[in-house]
Amino acid sequence: MKKLRLLMVEDAASMRKFAKYGLEKSFPSIRIDEATNGKEAQAKLEQAEYDLILCDWEMPEVQGDELLEWVRHHPNLSGTPFIMVTSRNDKQSVMKAIELGANSYVVKPFTAESLARKITTVIDRFDRREHERYEASGSLTFHFRDHVARGNLIDISLGGLLSVFSRSNELPSIFEKVTMDLQLENSPKSNGIEGFVIRIQAAEAFIDADRVKFAVKFLDMSPEKKKELQAVLNSLRK
Repeated sequence: MKKLRLLMVEDAASMRKFAKYGLEKSFPSIRIDEATNGKEAQAKLEQAEYDLILCDWEMPEVQGDELLEWVRHHPNLSGTPFIMVTSRNDKQSVMKAIELGANSYVVKPFTAESLARKITTVIDRFDRREHERYEASGSLTFHFRDHVARGNLIDISLGGLLSVFSRSNELPSIFEKVTMDLQLENSPKSNGIEGFVIRIQAAEAFIDADRVKFAVKFLDMSPEKKKELQAVLNSLRK
């Protein structure tokens, strides 16, 4: 994927610093721009393209719900993922944010890890909508830190992949960067694809499941590497 570009809209400098520090630790590829209120955010959104808006509700001038409504009615911005951040945790406020078009809702106080998980869920959902995915049968190798793990593909797109591994492997952690080698049946081989783990879940619905699913989002690729991956996807279309 391209480098994740996020607009953080928050009037409290301490909260912006806390969230930015946590997200930059969690995501190996992220650019965070800041706005101190909704009016400033509107100006930035008119000037640049963002993958995600992370917005406080209570702010001077233009509040978070007003900014959300403005984004959802904007001809060029209406589809931008939007996460509302607020100390309001009553049902009425949550329902209002959802009705206005918020994709998710984070209640203060929160940890950096919980915020990263929320963002991961939202961008994963949008990635699956944006890229056509193909069921894939073949082997997958993760290279991370000083470890190597071997598993199998479930599906793949230009944005990322879903795979399954045995717990007997030494496995990467959530948000960890991995380099991957792919070998699909009756398809070209592709080595050295970089990405990071965005979701880990049990492959079977019981507590001692041996297999684990890993969703990985691809990082920026060279034109040559992207062409190589596209050749793999083309072979799956046949």
